[in-house]
Amino acid sequence: MTDMERVSKQTGREAVTDLELRFIEAVEHGRVRAEITYEQLGRYLGLSKSQVSKRQDGQIKYAVRDMYYIGQLFDIDPLTMAAGLGDWLNNIKPQQVQAKINDLREADTRT
Repeated sequence: MTDMERVSKQTGREAVTDLELRFIEAVEHGRVRAEITYEQLGRYLGLSKSQVSKRQDGQIKYAVRDMYYIGQLFDIDPLTMAAGLGDWLNNIKPQQVQAKINDLREADTRT
């Protein structure tokens, strides 16, 4: 690997802002609290497990659309999530999150 390639990859990783890192962390904590997998989150967002994983690793940025739907899934404003961890995590109801994901199997109304 050349020095130029190393710098390019490093710059790409540093391009993730603090706000994005907080959102990624919030998604991870919310996902664990809701007892869902990357695959389930991906199904809800219309993404593959791999695409969710890349977003959670900071390799790909979450789109505003993704942030909106994650907020809908956890019943919290995405900006509150991006502000950091807090009491909102305690309000996540795993059964309600699972129901929202399962409802998509029957009919996807988010097109």
